[in-house]
Amino acid sequence: MKLLPTIIFLLFCTNLFAEQLVLERKVTNHVQRYYDKTWFDEAGTVRIFVNEFTSGSGKEKFGWAYAIESKLLNGADGSDGSSVKNFNDEADCPLMYYIANGRFYIGYVWANGYTTEVTKTHVFYDFPEEDGYGLYFMLIYASAVNDLLTYGNGLTFMEKWDQEGHSKYITSDSEVLYDLSFYTGSFSGYKKYSEFRLKKGDKNNDQAFRTVKIRLVKDAKTSDSKVAGNQISENLKAHGLWKAKSCMTPGDGTMLGAYGPNEGVITCWYEPFYKAGSMSDGLGEKSNKNLLIDYKKLSPHSLKQ
Repeated sequence: MKLLPTIIFLLFCTNLFAEQLVLERKVTNHVQRYYDKTWFDEAGTVRIFVNEFTSGSGKEKFGWAYAIESKLLNGADGSDGSSVKNFNDEADCPLMYYIANGRFYIGYVWANGYTTEVTKTHVFYDFPEEDGYGLYFMLIYASAVNDLLTYGNGLTFMEKWDQEGHSKYITSDSEVLYDLSFYTGSFSGYKKYSEFRLKKGDKNNDQAFRTVKIRLVKDAKTSDSKVAGNQISENLKAHGLWKAKSCMTPGDGTMLGAYGPNEGVITCWYEPFYKAGSMSDGLGEKSNKNLLIDYKKLSPHSLKQ
């Protein structure tokens, strides 16, 4: 694989600290930006470049994507027509993952740059480890192309409500209570990485390492995060992520961009669900949806190979 100059620069900055990994697969889609009726296509290999850190025991890992190479993004990352979109480290790509105990946790944890690196507990999905990299690829891809396709509407990953209008999944609203945590200082590569950033003036000494406190999405009936994560994983694997005309349900917290609800959202709602007093048709509303990306099982490989 021929590396582009932007990727080589990023590698130079971090190759002493993290394992540089690549997640790559063929992606084929044909998706519409509804507001101006423009169609976009992806037909080829998409590559997602990841920094991954491993604990001293080798039993835990965490990481985040720092760049994506996509033909659909061609021309959207600057006037040079580059097909690579660079994320501004953790601050610009807050979707990260944590691997431990045979589970692959995915969620948003970084916030507003280095000075507020971890400000509170955040909500993560509790996925089976064997599905993790494939699911992470889907969510990062959707996050990367979201502005281009929706003019900035937020992604909504809300899951199906039951026929009585109750959510199938719950999570604590508390910023104090959390389900698990890890300390970034336990990862030697991340310690070196933080020391490097400190020397550059990016952070104060007391902000070098953080305890990442994680809240998990749980099954509403059993309060079990594995039950919820397994169900959501199977839904994503079976149906993929879609560009849809509307959110799953009003008030689901989706942020609206330049053209608001006229533009639609990237979402994972596929089944009939309870909406505004009646049952929606889910994926039966084919005219109002475009498949953005499906699931494929992935294993990362090192850029050093």
